[in-house]
Amino acid sequence: MDDGRHWRETERSLIERLRAGDTDAFARLFEKYRRGLLAYVRGVVRDEGLAEDVVQDCFVALARSAARINPARGVSGWLYRTARNRAIDVLRHRGFEALPGEEFFAGGAAEAAAGTSGPDAELMAGETARRLRGALAALPEREREVLTLRFDGGLTFNATARVLRRPLGTVLWQARRAVERLREMLGEESGGRRPA
Repeated sequence: MDDGRHWRETERSLIERLRAGDTDAFARLFEKYRRGLLAYVRGVVRDEGLAEDVVQDCFVALARSAARINPARGVSGWLYRTARNRAIDVLRHRGFEALPGEEFFAGGAAEAAAGTSGPDAELMAGETARRLRGALAALPEREREVLTLRFDGGLTFNATARVLRRPLGTVLWQARRAVERLREMLGEESGGRRPA
């Protein structure tokens, strides 16, 4: 049995247990989804404290709404949709404009510099992260959201489509177009040209 299928069966069981009031089931779901949700929300609200508050609020809502969650559908889509809506509400309340995914490439920048050693590694990682954040921020919001949920949030494209309530084909097209735009922007910024 593959890991994805095994997790879906485990998650289904955890949701059923959560609906029956099992706190251990809640703790396992919290451990599974907390990190991804936090990374996603941090990219939206750009504030660690606010992100923590939103994620905690999502899990409180999960505990309260457990009876309405369909075990066959899983909980990840519900959690990410709730996190997205609550993060946007927080931003609206505070008067900020949402920029989902600004932090999307921060981890990727560190990985890009991982092969570099010495004092320049941190400088390169910071510069790479800055360039990638700038390029991501320049994407249309709909494309930026797809990439953020897919990579920063760790969702599959199917789950991303469910969270955003868009057809899967649209999400796939938007992801492909976003990656093309990022390559173009980053290629132009570095002065390099992509091979044809």
